[in-house]
Amino acid sequence: MSLSQRLRTLMRWRGIHSQNQLARLSGVPQSCIHRILTREDRYSPARNTVVRLARALGTSVPWLTDGVVPANSPPLQEAAANDIDGYCAEICARLAAQPDSTKRLILALVRELSDKPDTGAARMAARKCA
Repeated sequence: MSLSQRLRTLMRWRGIHSQNQLARLSGVPQSCIHRILTREDRYSPARNTVVRLARALGTSVPWLTDGVVPANSPPLQEAAANDIDGYCAEICARLAAQPDSTKRLILALVRELSDKPDTGAARMAARKCA
């Protein structure tokens, strides 16, 4: 998965619907975001740009740029050691501090979404959580 694909995914996860909205949240010019999204791997943004985007999207720079879990992130070390992808590692890290009742609700939603991956019902269920 490329930087542009991870950026699109995180924008969708965070409910960010436009490049302008991400630009306002991150302080990164919209034109720079456009270049990242449209030029795929032919454009390499400055480190400061990636840091600002990662912060605005609530993720780490290593995950945003390379799809890897940072080695110095204790809650994620075990996930990285077990070859769990960045998505699953982030979910595990975010859930670790949550009470069991929250974990049960999220698991129920994941089960519903995985049973109906490409249907309007799955998207509706995801919107209820947003």
